[in-house]
Amino acid sequence: MAAVGTFMATFDGSVVNVALPTIADYFGASVDLAAWVSLSYSLTLVALIMVFGAWTQSKGYAFGYKTGFGLFILGSLLCSVSWSIYALILSRVIQAAGTAMFAAIGIGLITEVFPENERGKAIGMIVMMVSAGFIIGPIAGGLLLSAFSWHSIFLINIPVGLIGLYMTFVYFKILPPHQSVQKMRWAGALSVSLALVTGIFALGLLKDYSLTNFRICGLGVISILSLVLFAKLESRKETALIGFEIFKNRQFTSSVAAMLAAFSSIAGIMILIPFYLERVKHLEPKQVALYLLIVPITMFIFSPLSGKISDKIGFRFLSSLGIIIVSAGLYYMSRINIGSTTTYVALGLGIIGTGFGIFSTPNSSALMGSVDKSQRAVTSGILATSRNIGISIGVAVCTSLFAFFNQKYSTVGDESAIFVASFHNVLLISTGLSILALPFCLIRGNHS
Repeated sequence: MAAVGTFMATFDGSVVNVALPTIADYFGASVDLAAWVSLSYSLTLVALIMVFGAWTQSKGYAFGYKTGFGLFILGSLLCSVSWSIYALILSRVIQAAGTAMFAAIGIGLITEVFPENERGKAIGMIVMMVSAGFIIGPIAGGLLLSAFSWHSIFLINIPVGLIGLYMTFVYFKILPPHQSVQKMRWAGALSVSLALVTGIFALGLLKDYSLTNFRICGLGVISILSLVLFAKLESRKETALIGFEIFKNRQFTSSVAAMLAAFSSIAGIMILIPFYLERVKHLEPKQVALYLLIVPITMFIFSPLSGKISDKIGFRFLSSLGIIIVSAGLYYMSRINIGSTTTYVALGLGIIGTGFGIFSTPNSSALMGSVDKSQRAVTSGILATSRNIGISIGVAVCTSLFAFFNQKYSTVGDESAIFVASFHNVLLISTGLSILALPFCLIRGNHS
């Protein structure tokens, strides 16, 4: 169930991106409006993952998966029969609410049912399913769109969701009944959700507006006020959703910090490399898609292997080695120029994917092993939220910096020369972000 839910969470996010131009043409929507089909999904995930982790902590994993699959099936059905672009956007919010359950609690469930000496291997399999979703999603989307209408990319989710729901009712009978006296604290949940959504939305607008723009200022103020309210609620035991005590745990805090830095560092390359391949190397979109598969494929290979080894030798060496390899890959990619071969690009992406696969599983295992059984569901939600926040920060920082350098180098030559000069600087900064994760990998303990 954890594997099915995790796979569907990434598969559904990636399969829809392929269909956005088709959906825009079908409804006669602008590119900006059609983008909300994906944006509404990602913002809902960010808003609800941590909240649903805490909710599952109080209600149990069976409740989480039954609710998650139910919302996912309903949302997919509504997406497939949407009569307008606005109905589709609203349906995607419902679908994402179900997906948020999968993303929030999958690793928590794995940590619950596997013994400590097999945790890394189990988490490695989950990370492998994340990669599989990213690999298969764009391919499946292209095949479905070539044979059927865009509705098919949502209809295909329904039988998978029904299988997952069936498995939930059958296999959760094996586990002991859930017992918890902890109540859900909805005030903290709403405040942190509002803080995350408005903050990340503001970051996303930085590429189009200045810091003084009223949109960014307004969203920033709402995010800060919501965060202050959340902090106030967390400081009192009777109203705390998570509690500040967990952040005093060095292994927990260092693992979250390493994850934020690592995901921030690779977001830029994944956004900018398609533009390099299309605008500088003049490749077709279908060729570009093949290069984008390199990172998830290498992660698919190395994540379970790294997890299995970390069960034997601990977290510190492998997570540190992974970050060093990622940093080396980002620096290697920063040396790209107009004449660089596509083989050079493929090798660089392979290095980054290998390093990230080696880093990701032991870091996640360290995070989940840093808390006791009563905190695993909410910690799983924090893990997934940190990943999404890191990606959002990375995209906002890299796109804003790229726009800045594009303007700075506007006189150095033609469009390709400007792109390469800007790309070089952004990737050097990404390399620095990656290196920031290294001390956090080194200072924590080596075992749970």
